[in-house]
Amino acid sequence: MKFKKLGLALGGALALACSSAEPGIGQDSTADATDTTDTTGEGIIRATALGGRKEVVLVTIPVYVVNPDNTVSIGTRGCSGSYFAPRVVLTAAHCFKGAVAGPPRVYWGDNYAVDVAALPNDGSPPPASSKFAQGDSYEQHPNYSAELNSADMAVIYLDRKPPFDPLPLARFRLDNTYVGTKVTIQGWGYGQATGPVSGTGGFIKRTGKTVLLGTPTAADYHADDPNPGMLDPAVRETVVKLDGHAPNSNGCFGDSGGPIIVNKYGQDYIASVDYWGGYYCEDYSLHVRLDPFLPFLDNAYKKGGQETLIPKFVCQAPNQNGTRTAYFGFDNKNGVAITVPYGTKNSATTDTKNWRPTKFLPGKYDNGFLIDFGTTQTLTYTLAPDNSPKTTINVTKNSTACTAAQSDLVEAGNSCRSAAAAGCAGFSITQCLQEHASFNQDFNGYVPACKAELTAYNACQASTTAANWVCTSDLLGLSPYAPACDDLLYAWFACAGF
Repeated sequence: MKFKKLGLALGGALALACSSAEPGIGQDSTADATDTTDTTGEGIIRATALGGRKEVVLVTIPVYVVNPDNTVSIGTRGCSGSYFAPRVVLTAAHCFKGAVAGPPRVYWGDNYAVDVAALPNDGSPPPASSKFAQGDSYEQHPNYSAELNSADMAVIYLDRKPPFDPLPLARFRLDNTYVGTKVTIQGWGYGQATGPVSGTGGFIKRTGKTVLLGTPTAADYHADDPNPGMLDPAVRETVVKLDGHAPNSNGCFGDSGGPIIVNKYGQDYIASVDYWGGYYCEDYSLHVRLDPFLPFLDNAYKKGGQETLIPKFVCQAPNQNGTRTAYFGFDNKNGVAITVPYGTKNSATTDTKNWRPTKFLPGKYDNGFLIDFGTTQTLTYTLAPDNSPKTTINVTKNSTACTAAQSDLVEAGNSCRSAAAAGCAGFSITQCLQEHASFNQDFNGYVPACKAELTAYNACQASTTAANWVCTSDLLGLSPYAPACDDLLYAWFACAGF
């Protein structure tokens, strides 16, 4: 899952153990305090103590919420997670069910209400001085089943490293030798249930002691607390059950994604992912075991910054002023953005405006960035990220030309090159190209009969001089806007049926 800023183109109960609101905390507390999917959940009650291991973090996810008057607002869903690899947090897959409205964040401080209120409210990532990190992307386990609650794990790839080391994963199974032993659970969920699927006192880290009961049986399916995965022997083998009866601690709403922590030979390990508890957060809880899913977790470790980032040349096209533009893509196999500062590891002989990126988002892009060059010049681009081979690409006027099939990319490039002249604060030509090209491709696919209207609008933007761009303010900053192209924009709207 990628997260992007919008481009220039157009001027019941939350599942399982997640809490869906921040009661009393700012405007994000618009979601109902009870969760809203179709099942129940859990968070730690009868906690042994507040706090616990710092590697157990709060996960907050912005979600779209439909209000009683049918308006839509953005609420905040709370889950828990475990920091297990550089820039990687393990949590529950069901935390991302529904309409996710933006990138998740993780928090490792001790006063969430105060610290979240101090963050800027402009959509920007948390400042480096904060106790937050933002997700560059997230990934649910490919075998996750919302119906069976199986393989209920996900990873969040962070935009920075927290100021402490990860806690290692237990690569051993919690086998019968652990049955009947006391183990530690941790999470940021509610401290008290107020109803079958509601609670209070969330967004506070708690630690508790409980007893490990081993692999659940078919008797752990309850019609009034439905968990159909318990009827499937293959699913049960991937789950471990904890005894939540008093005086033991038990999970409650918002602890989803939190771990069992076990100690072996003096070392603490993350041993599970919390995903299920009974009504009123009582009697028992279920956790996903790690050992059946180690390949997924090992791959996630690599994607925290150890995977490759490879650039590629796409095509080149002439410009009206006699110069040419080379279009490049890249394949960042990491889940995190990779930064390569300008210098010998990131150089381009003709990029006098520094239009090439220094930050490469996770994923594969055919519309990654552009660099201008002269008709008689050779553009030499070099990128040598850490953990990747050095790549050098030479482009001239005789290199592969952009074809009619790549017109969406070239139109976007021409529009963004023109918009860059407006000098709007915070404008990124790389981000503009990526989003504008994707917009062109998407909408020419949705409404191909209107391609001529969209092309005309793009051509108008491309021919707009610097003095005729306006920097307009929106929720995401300053965006270039070409008022002279409005009629063409409205013509495209009308053709597209908006």
